[in-house]
Amino acid sequence: MNSVFSLILLWGTTSVLLVNGDGKEWWRHANIYEPYLRSFKDSDKNGIGDIKGLISKLDYLVEIGVNTIHLPPFHPSSGVDGGYDITNFYQVDPVYGEMQPMQDDFYHLTEALKEKNIYLLMDLVINSTSSKHEWFENSKLRKKVNGIDYTDWFIWADPKGIDKDGKPIPPNNWFKLLDYHLPGSAWTYVEERKQFYYHAFMEEQPDLNLRNAAVKEEIKKIITFWLDKGVSGFILGAPMLFMEDPQLRDNPEVKKDTPTMMIYDALPQTANHPDTFPFIAELNRFIRQYDREHGRADTPTPMIGEIWGSVENQMKYFDAPDGHPMIEMPINYIISALREYLNAGKLIALLRTWTDKLPEGKASNWALGNHDSLGRIAHWFNEEYNYILLALVSMLPGASTVYYGEELGMLINKAFPANTDPTNRPWVRTPMQWDDSKNAGFTSAERPWTPAHPNYWRVNVSAQKKEKNSLLHYFTKLMQLRQTDAGKYGDLKYHTLSEWVMAFSRTHEDTKTSYIVLLNVGSYFETIDLRNEIVKSDEESLNVLISSPNSLYEKGQAIKSSEYPLQLRPHSVIIFQHLRNGERPIAGDIPIE
Repeated sequence: MNSVFSLILLWGTTSVLLVNGDGKEWWRHANIYEPYLRSFKDSDKNGIGDIKGLISKLDYLVEIGVNTIHLPPFHPSSGVDGGYDITNFYQVDPVYGEMQPMQDDFYHLTEALKEKNIYLLMDLVINSTSSKHEWFENSKLRKKVNGIDYTDWFIWADPKGIDKDGKPIPPNNWFKLLDYHLPGSAWTYVEERKQFYYHAFMEEQPDLNLRNAAVKEEIKKIITFWLDKGVSGFILGAPMLFMEDPQLRDNPEVKKDTPTMMIYDALPQTANHPDTFPFIAELNRFIRQYDREHGRADTPTPMIGEIWGSVENQMKYFDAPDGHPMIEMPINYIISALREYLNAGKLIALLRTWTDKLPEGKASNWALGNHDSLGRIAHWFNEEYNYILLALVSMLPGASTVYYGEELGMLINKAFPANTDPTNRPWVRTPMQWDDSKNAGFTSAERPWTPAHPNYWRVNVSAQKKEKNSLLHYFTKLMQLRQTDAGKYGDLKYHTLSEWVMAFSRTHEDTKTSYIVLLNVGSYFETIDLRNEIVKSDEESLNVLISSPNSLYEKGQAIKSSEYPLQLRPHSVIIFQHLRNGERPIAGDIPIE
């Protein structure tokens, strides 16, 4: 039985009703963690993180409440775009481990994850390959190999003409994305074919022709291969770019000030093309068939979309125009896109741009960051604000995705060597900060592939485990509270309590449990009376479950009507259990110490 969402507006309070029951669709409430493999833990002393290193830290992930990991690209690549320029879709890059009959590190990873009851999501990057992939080499030469004709496996087009210097002119005005550091045409000329090929990103990443029947079959083989290897689900990389206008018509001119995340809405010929949706639905059908044939129908394989652009366009990826499902949920980056302090009304309005538009029965996936971000979320705000952001992505309904180190408040590191390749985005992919030893405990090599942030001596796992009020302990408590019935199925209500104080509640009537998440998002000390708006009678009380260390309230503290108004320090968080009808306080039932 799927969750059902409906909106009710009550005097400025927004409600979202969640009907209990998500069946065995485990991803709906998953605690997802993205360990960037290259930077998480090095096991072989070469300064680069690897699969064995990840396996060695699975107990840590269990301790902090993670039940799902998302692995970014780990395939062999030519090293141009941090793993997205793939040269072999059926292998693990040797720098991360071996995948051979006698030594299969990936097999050991999947077995270890099963033992720890952790699901594995992997990036499915099927929009392009490396220009060094044999498929592209064959396509350049219009070769047929083992009965397979590679001529049209990529997007090829004739020049529009010849310029005054005798150079071929690209077929149209399509430009490559991520243009902030790589300006220019999205077309590159190949002398062998006397044609251009299209690449949405770098010229080393030619786009596959996803209309080609043989390419589609190859992608299904890739999916089957990794499902057979034990993968639990897939993160579709940039599905909004899967199809282009077959007539190769020009895109409209894009305004110079268009935000990076919104540029995909402005390119109708190369992003969100109508032909994209039937293709994704076809992949969904294939995976559902695989699940039925392999006894996985009870725990179906999700496809989650890494879709950039407006909320309206992201919502289109749940179901195809014919009604067939496409992706289970897009990754929601609206919180990770925050770059300024919003007051309570504006922050609630931002959250409602998602929750108000969510189709009936669909799930959310709130993300705080990822390996492609320009900066970690903690970089844009003060230290105390980390507690607010983690409360939002953790206690709003749906799945929660955090990028490694966000549970510690790790920052970006701009102090990297001058010769570092910026396409690897080293500032947001610095080594995980395990302890205060050399290289933050990430590697015993002389130097890691990129420097750890200099604050690792004090911001690290070991130090925060010892500190009762650390961000790490706070995060762990949130992950545990999320997995209660009210955390998973509770109806959602927003409350604007003052210009800078907001709250939202999660109420589960079947268990008569209600949580109140109270946030002072402003920079001033506030006094707030919750009577009338949240607490309706003197018989009701609030029991503190979790609080940020700068709050004036501690776990287990009971707040009765005689103690109003509440005192809230700037950027503080308090999560209460709302005791309305003599319910028993549950804080002692949650193993959060």
